[in-house]
Amino acid sequence: MTIYLLGPFYPLRGGIAQYIGVLGKKLLQREHKVKILSFKKQFPKILFPGRTQVETSKDVIELASHPVFVPWNPLSWFRTFSVIRRERPGALIIKYWMPFFAPGFAAVCALTKWFTKTRIIFIIDNVIPHERIPFDRILTRLCFRWGDGYIVQSQVVQDDLYMWFPEAKKRNVRLTAHPLYDCYSTETVSREEAREKLGLNQQQKVLLFFGLIRQYKGLQVLLDAMPEIIQALGSDVRLLIAGEFYEPEEKYRSRISDSGIQGEVVLENRYIPNEEVGTYFKAADLLVLPYLSATQSGVVQVAYNFELPVISTKVGGLPEVVIEGQTGYLVPPDNPAELAGAVADFFNQDKSAEMKRNIKDIKQQYSWDEMLQAVEELSV
Repeated sequence: MTIYLLGPFYPLRGGIAQYIGVLGKKLLQREHKVKILSFKKQFPKILFPGRTQVETSKDVIELASHPVFVPWNPLSWFRTFSVIRRERPGALIIKYWMPFFAPGFAAVCALTKWFTKTRIIFIIDNVIPHERIPFDRILTRLCFRWGDGYIVQSQVVQDDLYMWFPEAKKRNVRLTAHPLYDCYSTETVSREEAREKLGLNQQQKVLLFFGLIRQYKGLQVLLDAMPEIIQALGSDVRLLIAGEFYEPEEKYRSRISDSGIQGEVVLENRYIPNEEVGTYFKAADLLVLPYLSATQSGVVQVAYNFELPVISTKVGGLPEVVIEGQTGYLVPPDNPAELAGAVADFFNQDKSAEMKRNIKDIKQQYSWDEMLQAVEELSV
């Protein structure tokens, strides 16, 4: 079957672009013909809080792509449809995560529905956006009305889909687990080498906060928990923050300084290229996700690829993948004391080896097979 994917892709950067690349590669391995109708641009410069939208990694996924779609340019929407009408794929897969893209997606979908027999399938990360905007529900409904099928990756997102777009109950919806990001090699660097590269002591207890820094991810809560963590475990604890700030960095640095934890925090304010991701996850003992809100998190699936235990808050779909006491711990959101207690328990009870074994045992549940099967079933 010929399957087209619509969304950001290399040379644009980010987790969504990486996901689309991995999905495309997996579909190729199942002998489908795949083309990515990629974004030429993702956000206007005035709306983008980061340094660059362009991928700086040397290690990238190479697939056939046609950069054509610009979210705020209606002419590009018609050009995108023109490619679909000319080449008539069996299915068009759209990665949906925020209503900013809904008008352009809706236009492409409407034209595709009216003039071709291509089936339209949405893979939905978020129905309700992390940051609400005016008319977000209307925009989302406008987009979803054209779908033949919907793939969600947590029960929470499925519930949100039925709440905002009840018509989905009469259509084809598949709930599949968010697959592992197995595009990152687990063999390129050892734990010892990773720590040496990052200037970390081999005996230190290393916590990892990984990904773009935004308000809803709750880094401020983890920083507030650090004094209690240090008191419980000693000064050989290190918090490794790896990700670009999409908020003023200074307010976090002030929090670190005011708490007197400068010596225990290593801060890498930059987008981590693909070839370096393994270094950070190999160096860490524990991934910490102190999110204030969430649907799911791709970072958990990166951690599980490296068999790294996770402490997460009980928000959104995260309790569906972080198994309390087995692959990590779950704590209430916005509660530094509970978070500190979970971190201390992990190290004091020496849970690392046990949890790594548990993650290894369940990794197969997060293979791409279920996702690919859902795509194939909805495409016919």
